[in-house]
Amino acid sequence: MSSRAQTVTETLSSVIELLENDQNLKKQIRESIEPIDDLSRTAITELNKLHSAPFSQHNEICQNSIDIISKTQSLWQDVAKLIPENEFYRYQFALGPTMRNLTTSIVLARFILYDDLTSAHTISKILGLKNDSTEVLQLSSEDYLQGVIGAVNELPRLSINAVTSQNFELPIKISSFVNDIFASYSLLNLRNDALRRKFDSLKYDLKKCEDVVYDLTLRGLTKPRE
Repeated sequence: MSSRAQTVTETLSSVIELLENDQNLKKQIRESIEPIDDLSRTAITELNKLHSAPFSQHNEICQNSIDIISKTQSLWQDVAKLIPENEFYRYQFALGPTMRNLTTSIVLARFILYDDLTSAHTISKILGLKNDSTEVLQLSSEDYLQGVIGAVNELPRLSINAVTSQNFELPIKISSFVNDIFASYSLLNLRNDALRRKFDSLKYDLKKCEDVVYDLTLRGLTKPRE
């Protein structure tokens, strides 16, 4: 084999080896996230009970969901061990969907519990991303913002079901919250295409929530219950 041919072979072989190692690592990361996704789906299933359960059970349902999500903390440590230092964004594509789903569940649950928007910092603490063993991981701004919109997307349905359950206060609280979220997002310069498309859905969510409150107002049902 000529020296040039040998050099070409060695060069390509080293690149192929790097590619194979990278693919194997991506596979390991995806597999390590599967148990977290399982818990995320369990939390979502728990939160779905909000649509049929009486209002008196809402806080318990939401707290159960948060407790389920908190169980992911040790699992995130396993994921963090696989991510090379300073290379989080190379593998964010595998972590992003899970981060967004968990953010959606936490924001929704804590809105019911505390009537407020949960910060990215608080979500990171609930997920255990603020520990030394998971410092390589982070909840990105995009995943947080998309997760918040995901939570808002669930609220029009909850508002309608609240009326069915004779809970006329919750739709008002929901409408006010969605309006605040929409107003805040409107101030952002959303250059990210995915975020901009998600933002468009907020307009429809806000209208649905306002329609519910408008209907309650016409029927004289917007006064707080005694």
